[in-house]
Amino acid sequence: MAPDYPRAVLAGFAVAVALGLLVAGSTSGGAFGSYNPAWDGTSDFRSMAGDEAETLSIARNTSVYDTADANETLAVLLSPEQRYTDRERRSIRQFVEAGGTLLIAEDVGPNGNQLLRGVGARTRFDGAPLRDERRYENGPALPVATAVGLDNDSVETVVLNHGTAIRAAGATRADDPNGTMRAVRATNATVLAASSPYAYLDRNGNETLDDDETVARYPVAMTERVGDGRVIAVSDPSVFINAMLEHGDNRAFARTVVAGHDTVVLDVSHAGRLPPLQALLLTLRESPLLQAVVGTALLGVLAGHAALLDGVAALRRRLGASDTVQRPRDREAVVRGVTARHPEWDDERVERVTQAIMTRRTERDGND
Repeated sequence: MAPDYPRAVLAGFAVAVALGLLVAGSTSGGAFGSYNPAWDGTSDFRSMAGDEAETLSIARNTSVYDTADANETLAVLLSPEQRYTDRERRSIRQFVEAGGTLLIAEDVGPNGNQLLRGVGARTRFDGAPLRDERRYENGPALPVATAVGLDNDSVETVVLNHGTAIRAAGATRADDPNGTMRAVRATNATVLAASSPYAYLDRNGNETLDDDETVARYPVAMTERVGDGRVIAVSDPSVFINAMLEHGDNRAFARTVVAGHDTVVLDVSHAGRLPPLQALLLTLRESPLLQAVVGTALLGVLAGHAALLDGVAALRRRLGASDTVQRPRDREAVVRGVTARHPEWDDERVERVTQAIMTRRTERDGND
């Protein structure tokens, strides 16, 4: 039988389209997206958190803070795109005060500071770009910070990517930059990582150290007590993206932050939309009623499929039986035709020619 190239090409195209739809439906291209496998996504961090914790939860709303076991839970918010409402901030604050750990990573957006203020933290993200002309990777906009307050010897450096610094609440730009570390520590916060003494905040964004910009050592990661819980602030969410996990000791830093918690909640409630397929799977997990409906529907489809297969098998048996009866009749007709045309041939020659004719018919029927 000759190869059916058009059918093979069509089947290959259908498979490619199906795979494309599956990938598109299960991944996201948004920056800091938990299901974004590109350089600016955090799919690697999500996988790491799932490996470190007993339970990994993707939270699409803040109701998770009302039901979580606060003492065993770390909630992670990476550069939230939208503001949290007063009610949502109260819910998160109650979670922290009850013993929960909240990690907020932000650089220039206003929503990180709004949330720090809402949960009762006394530190803030400065917002101005942090640069370092001496200690950096690939350029001054990627300053190399030193870990100073982590209980992990494997973390020595944290590399930022267009990040900012952390300051004490109430501090102004006119305050002495060299007093930033002291002011942050005065809030009873513990500095986890700080820039080199040659870093500066580029207030006017001209990527140059100006006369009114002072080099100093700035905090870039810290933790402080709020009630019975903790708030961890990191002044650059890019520390956790796929590409930056490979710089410095960023991966070890991320793992250290996550370690020690039974449950890790990745709060994406204010960070853009999830991929459609992942959103559907999360909806199924959260709704027992929907699980029952979908399960019943699948059982119905499987039962229908089984009935269809039984019907096809029965039809094939019938057609096969008919074909078995028909073939001897066809052969007899060919023998009669060959004998009538060549009465001088002996039986052996007639049989040989008949077999050749039957073989050609079978091949032709297969190609059709």
